[in-house]
Amino acid sequence: MTKRENFFEALNADVICHHKIGVNFTSQYHYHDGFEIYLFLEGDANYYIEQNCYHLKRGSLFNIRPSELHRVECFNLKVYERISINIRTSLLNEFSTEQTDLSRCFFDRPFGESNLIILNECQINELILLVHKLEYLIDSSIYGYDIMARSYLYQILVTVNNLFHKQTQIPTMNIMPPIVNKTMQYIDEHLAEPICMGDLSEHIHHNSTYISRCFKNVTGVPLQQYIIYKRIVLAKKYLANGYSLNDTCRLSGFNDYSNFARTLKKQIGCSPKKYQKHPF
Repeated sequence: MTKRENFFEALNADVICHHKIGVNFTSQYHYHDGFEIYLFLEGDANYYIEQNCYHLKRGSLFNIRPSELHRVECFNLKVYERISINIRTSLLNEFSTEQTDLSRCFFDRPFGESNLIILNECQINELILLVHKLEYLIDSSIYGYDIMARSYLYQILVTVNNLFHKQTQIPTMNIMPPIVNKTMQYIDEHLAEPICMGDLSEHIHHNSTYISRCFKNVTGVPLQQYIIYKRIVLAKKYLANGYSLNDTCRLSGFNDYSNFARTLKKQIGCSPKKYQKHPF
């Protein structure tokens, strides 16, 4: 796996819907400027989201909100089948009403947690049917395709929200190695401070070289690059909430403004000032 310096993947359409079948697929850690629904159907793979890792089984359904870091890792040449739907934030907001908040299942939980349920075969087949209709209409030009596509997307979003709301969470084992999990927790708790490898080493009771090596082997991401990603996500939150540029720089753990501005532009493609005016 090659080194990744940019975790952000912008969505190139309001809705992206795919039912894919392939082999030996492994993605790098990334996050979007929108929401994602992911349904696992077949294969031998792990799914990583923030500091959690789950071994996938048929019917594993995830909801992923903007800025949640995630990736898939396949282990062999078995068929890998999955469904993914990406929706821009602006469209999901447009679809929601005062009575029906379609983003509820994405936000009615802690960040990076409790976003997995396991569907039964009846639920799987119901969702596949809706997805196939949406996928066909997105690539169609028949009369009324846009209205019909929206109607199926509405049904999918209502269905997924109901599934997460009604279905009791089944305890699912987090198989993220403890050393990586603890490292991620430590980073989250100290983002606004200088993160010293010596302090991290003392906290986790392993030497820094071993920690860095384990982190890279499991995530595919250098530890320092992961820290930058986390600080960028925090900075985006402060900017979107109206904090000043200098306060954002300080509160998100950057040592000087020029470094902050340069890093943000490299990661998301725009300056702090521009992002503050038009957050995504």
